Amino acid sequence: MKSIAFIGMMGTGKTVTSRLVAEKLMMNFLDIDDCIVAKMGMPISVAFLQLGEKTFRDYEYDTICSIVWQPNFVISCGGGVPLFERNMELIKDFIKVRLTAGPEEIYRRTKDDFARPLLRDNSPAKIAQMMSEREQAYAKAADITVSTDGKTIEQVADEVIDQLKQKGFLV
Repeated sequence: MKSIAFIGMMGTGKTVTSRLVAEKLMMNFLDIDDCIVAKMGMPISVAFLQLGEKTFRDYEYDTICSIVWQPNFVISCGGGVPLFERNMELIKDFIKVRLTAGPEEIYRRTKDDFARPLLRDNSPAKIAQMMSEREQAYAKAADITVSTDGKTIEQVADEVIDQLKQKGFLV
């Protein structure tokens, strides 16, 4: 089976859902952001402040390069991965699962999380603006899209697996 990459805005549930999908499909799991943190030796929020977004994006690209050759993986991508063509070229053979949520839901999930550098001025309006700016890249990249609004992680994981089956990605 092809490897699977979860993409979408921060706060949509990519990490928890992709981990559960990997478990249900008996695949390996990696969170790109966790790998980057381990490589850099600092939280992403600190890296953004001390090193800048460009350096962080270079680490992100290098991290993806180091894992894409491994078979049978489910990966959780950071929210910015689909915004860069070079990243998408690396995961072109992955099944891309896009998770979505409304701005109010993302705000509710992330309002107390100060580790997200791009949501420092966190508000539903700011989130809606980011979503609008990223929509084209996310939509272009996605093989399937699942909304996480008002659903448990279990429900979202099951819906992802159902859509993977319906699209012929799982047999």
